[in-house]
Amino acid sequence: MANSRKKNRRRKTLSAVLIVLAILIAGAAVGVKLLRERVTEAYGEKSKDEAQKAAVTVGSISTTITGSGTLSAQETTEVSVPGSVALRSLCVAEGDIVAEGDVLAYLDLTSLLTAMNELQEQLSQLDEDIAAAAKESVGTVVKSTVNGRVKAVYCKNDDPVLSVMYEHGALLTLSLDGYMAVDVPAKGLNVGDQVTVALPSRVYQGAVSAMQGETATVLVTDNGPLLGEEAVVTDSEGQELGRGSLYIHQPLNVTGYAGTVYRLAVRENDYAPKDRVLMYLNDTAFTANYDALLQQRAALEEDLSDLIYLYTAGVVRAPLAGKVESLTEEQEIVEGAEAAVEWTFAVLRPQEKMIVTASIDESNILSVELGQTASVTISSISEDPFTGEVTAVEKTGTSSSGVTGYAVEVTLDRVEKMLPRMSAAVSIRIEGVDDALLLPEDAVTKTRTSAYVYTSVDETTGELSGMTEVKTGLTGGGYIEITEGLKEGDTVYYTKKQTNDFNAFMSGFGGNNRGGSSSGGSGFGGMPGGSGSGRPSGSGSGRPSGSGRNGGQP
Repeated sequence: MANSRKKNRRRKTLSAVLIVLAILIAGAAVGVKLLRERVTEAYGEKSKDEAQKAAVTVGSISTTITGSGTLSAQETTEVSVPGSVALRSLCVAEGDIVAEGDVLAYLDLTSLLTAMNELQEQLSQLDEDIAAAAKESVGTVVKSTVNGRVKAVYCKNDDPVLSVMYEHGALLTLSLDGYMAVDVPAKGLNVGDQVTVALPSRVYQGAVSAMQGETATVLVTDNGPLLGEEAVVTDSEGQELGRGSLYIHQPLNVTGYAGTVYRLAVRENDYAPKDRVLMYLNDTAFTANYDALLQQRAALEEDLSDLIYLYTAGVVRAPLAGKVESLTEEQEIVEGAEAAVEWTFAVLRPQEKMIVTASIDESNILSVELGQTASVTISSISEDPFTGEVTAVEKTGTSSSGVTGYAVEVTLDRVEKMLPRMSAAVSIRIEGVDDALLLPEDAVTKTRTSAYVYTSVDETTGELSGMTEVKTGLTGGGYIEITEGLKEGDTVYYTKKQTNDFNAFMSGFGGNNRGGSSSGGSGFGGMPGGSGSGRPSGSGSGRPSGSGRNGGQP
């Protein structure tokens, strides 16, 4: 009886297993059928490359550099008045928005009159000082203060003294000890050795005067040899020891600061004993002290004009439109300050512009220049970009994690809702072509030395023909510029290869990839699905933008 029950249980178990196996086999068959249908649908009908068609259109294409940064407001402007002038009342408060020309404060006219009186007294005192300085004068001759030989003359008649001094640091140069010098290798030489110094003009006898390290200094008379002449030094046997340019062994520069050279009294190589006249000057009527007093008076005259203008106006107006960032109360005025010293009572911040300081990678910074057009996207305000201009490029970079970035300042018009420290993405156009002939990149086949397109297709077989060579320009955003070989409206044909890679199919099985671009999501069997827009990304990528006769990109 027990054996019979065991047999029945075995039969039931075997039947259950067989049923499960049948279900699994049926499911697998259905899965294989579905898989086969999908493979046939996705690839069986497209086993051959399909011919695509594209027309040459007109648009804009450009290469851009991207970076990111934050918004900031423009630099502030201080509004000041002379130090001895007081305010009667303020007409604005902190945070107010003012237009250019709006009244900011009323002035205390009594303090203005006092300041003008003090300035006039200073001017009167300066006039007395100027009259006294007018009696002083710079000498009209330049004399030698020591015995020496003229070896260099840097000026000529009618040259301004200051111009000669600025360019050469001297009017002329004297040789004090009677020697010119040349440096040669010291090997085999000793102090006192006699040598021969050959110049282009003649040969002189010289001697070694000093040894310093591997260099020997050879002296030769300064009576005849010219400054800078090429000298060849040889020993008693005619063996060359070295060569170099002659220089003055002990030079003395003759200087000046005023006047114009009227007449030179010496020439190169002339001997000039002490007190000999070297040159005559004119236009030396007044001293530097006289000129300084005149400049000081001109500054005071300008200060007086400013005070008169303020007294006439009676108010201080905003020099530009902006926001009042801060105000200084009247009691903070520095009493007794001179008119030339100013004190600031208001700070204005312009509201017309905003600045984005973006970090640009070191590989691209050399392509950024002042005046380039930039596109600024502030996603917290709008997805549409704003137009800006590169107004500053910092040449001192900062490194982080082994990458060096450089700050680039882009200025753009301020719009409502723009606030400091908002994040912004910057795209700087560094190269671009408007009204360019454009084709999809896939339509152009490139070799190492050429590029070509196909202009015909067999509708039955899909075979391409009519190979035409073209020349290309910029590439960006999936498009390529055609510079030669085609015209607007020409039609070309090309094949867009279909992948038969099983892994690629499997990775997209979970989504609908029939259109050729991934929709994202999870793939078959838990594999991740692909994503992407098909547009290039990263620094230095170019994108074509629609413009021209077609009104848009191809």
